[in-house]
Amino acid sequence: MISGKSKSRGPAGFRLRAAHALLIVAALLGMSPAQAVYRDTVAALSLAGVALPARAKPRAAPVRPPAAETKALPVVTAAGIGQTGYVHYWVITAPDGEEEIQVGIELSGGRIAWAFPELGVQVVPFFAEGEVDARGRRFQVRHLYGLRPFAGDAAMRTFREQVEHRVAYWIDNETAYCFSGTREREICLSCMGLVMQVLFPGKTPAYPGIPRDFPRTGGDLQYSTEDLLLYLTRLHLLPGEPARRQRIAVLGGPPALREELTRLSAQLADDRPAVADAAKPPLKRRVSARPPAPKPIVRRPAG
Repeated sequence: MISGKSKSRGPAGFRLRAAHALLIVAALLGMSPAQAVYRDTVAALSLAGVALPARAKPRAAPVRPPAAETKALPVVTAAGIGQTGYVHYWVITAPDGEEEIQVGIELSGGRIAWAFPELGVQVVPFFAEGEVDARGRRFQVRHLYGLRPFAGDAAMRTFREQVEHRVAYWIDNETAYCFSGTREREICLSCMGLVMQVLFPGKTPAYPGIPRDFPRTGGDLQYSTEDLLLYLTRLHLLPGEPARRQRIAVLGGPPALREELTRLSAQLADDRPAVADAAKPPLKRRVSARPPAPKPIVRRPAG
């Protein structure tokens, strides 16, 4: 029997007292002193050897297209507050009377970034109608409509934070204008080429990172302002003509937009893949917003 107070203090004293206690317990239980071994360390418990309670597996959610892919986006007819990043469409008329679709991206403060014939990539104040002097060549410019490019708020917020920086790259490099299929300089862009580079920057400045669901009605190697319009309105993702007609009605906007989308919807009506011969020349269409123009609009693919 152990009596009296132990004079041992600290860890060593604690181990001595614990050992005495173990011997007493061992004696009471009929154990030998060798069986009563004190351990001052504890091994970590490994979960590998422990069977955890089984959890119910979550049920798989039904596969549905994300709402952002099919949501109809707002249509505007001018620059405005809260529209940074919107894609705008104009029709421009060259001095020889040839009309062409021009696209650009709205920046803060009512400015527009675009690549204009003869002038290259530039940032200009928004204007609905007027004349542009491009190194002595005078182009008539008329605004058609503008659309928000991304349905998701997070994607749109990120794009707005980065759009100025993306445009600045092409401005700082004094990027020249070139039509599709031409390379007058090592790096040059058409209006469509600039918009695609700003919306979908690629790993290198040579090619944009085009989304998988981006339509290419002119062939795998081409994309045009018509394809961009289909993407912006999500018209190509709808299953049939009735659904597309309903989308066009919901979108509203000016007559030029409704007439153009009606024409594009008719092209998709046969439900065949929107892919044609890549060697096919750019489509030429008339301006749907006004009666017969003397020459057709050229919707060029990207440069």
